[in-house]
Amino acid sequence: MLDQMLVGPSLAEIRTLYDGKPDEFVKWSVAPQRKRPNVIEMPSMVHVGEEGLRAIHEHVMKVSKGVKVREQKEGDPFAGSPPHVARPQVQRIFMPDAGPAAIAIALDGNVSLCWDAGECRLRYVWTGGFIDGHPYWKGNGSSQAKIIGKVRYKESSAPIPLGEPSEFLGYRMEKGLPVLRYRIGPQYVTETFSPLPDGAGFSRKFTLDPPLKDAQPLTFPSDQNITYTSDKGKWSGSNLTLQAADTAEFTVTFSLK
Repeated sequence: MLDQMLVGPSLAEIRTLYDGKPDEFVKWSVAPQRKRPNVIEMPSMVHVGEEGLRAIHEHVMKVSKGVKVREQKEGDPFAGSPPHVARPQVQRIFMPDAGPAAIAIALDGNVSLCWDAGECRLRYVWTGGFIDGHPYWKGNGSSQAKIIGKVRYKESSAPIPLGEPSEFLGYRMEKGLPVLRYRIGPQYVTETFSPLPDGAGFSRKFTLDPPLKDAQPLTFPSDQNITYTSDKGKWSGSNLTLQAADTAEFTVTFSLK
């Protein structure tokens, strides 16, 4: 960019380094090194050739003349753009405390969650904002996004005790909300997350095809910050027991205290 750093330094900053120094500019472009920590290292531009690099130097000096470097705030420079504030939102990005196939989902302006597609399960839910993706973007995928807000709910394992997930089958958007689909053995499972009004929590709709053949207990974390309710089954603490027929479709509501 002309006046601010994004992936690399601004053209105005390059001018402060190489104004009147075309030889140094060419030398750096042919064999660049890392000057800043946590920034993508520029690849060699040797293939452009010396004549081309000198023409680029001349152009940069011309367009950046008189331009001042804009002061930048910390964080994601894209955070305020329309796609980043639209809700719901789904982003495939590296997240803390999750596998490399993490998906960040902002349900509304308050409730967000991290879904691990590698293990086909919810990792955690947080409130207060979405993510700062700048560490991930500027590191070209070598760093993780930062959570904006406070983690309010965590799961160490999937609540449906059917064994190891076999395959993540992707997701679709339905009525503006992501429907996550995966297979565990013979069962095809979907999960749909929805925000509760006024940031009070979230609901989680499950479908199993085919339904289970026997009654099944589902285990959720024993969490003092969550009140569990459901449209089917019976609760004992944080354990929900469903009859086999109920497993075809049921919804669990997570109310934040």
